[in-house]
Parts: sequence; structure tokens; C-alpha cells
Amino acid sequence: MRTNEEMLEEIEHANNGEGPTPLATYTEIGLNEIMDAIEERDQAEDKIRHAVTRARSEGATWAMIGQALGMTRQGALKHYREPAAA
Repeated sequence: MRTNEEMLEEIEHANNGEGPTPLATYTEIGLNEIMDAIEERDQAEDKIRHAVTRARSEGATWAMIGQALGMTRQGALKHYREPAAA
């Protein structure tokens, strides 16, 4: 049987000396809900980007898109404009 000191030593040196991964030791559902919500947010953002691209191809102005998004024309343009081709 390992001593407490041996177990603490192992924990401290886990993950190349960074210690244990906090998520691995958390057993409640709150953090899982956070991670699920982030995944859903990312999927929603992808859907919005697709819709903005389509709206632009259909002739919508950045002012119209900004209004639909609840932001200014400049905000929509800055956030959703495709980066310039290099």
C-alpha cells in the first residue's frame, strides 16, 4: 500500500509536472453543462456565419445584417466579413 506522501507526489507530478487535470477530478454535472453550452454556441456561430454569407450573396447590406444581428453595420462587417485573400 502506498503512503499518503507517495500518492501526493504522484498527483503533483501528473501531466508532466502540471498536476492533475481539474476536469478529471470533478464529478458534478455543472462543468459538463458548460462544455455542452460552449459546443452549442460554437455551432450557432457557424450557423450565423453561414447565414451571413448567404445573405450577402443574396444582396443584403451590412446595415441589414447588422440590424438582424442586433449590432451596428460596422460591428457586423468587422465580425463576419471574410478575411481578405492573400
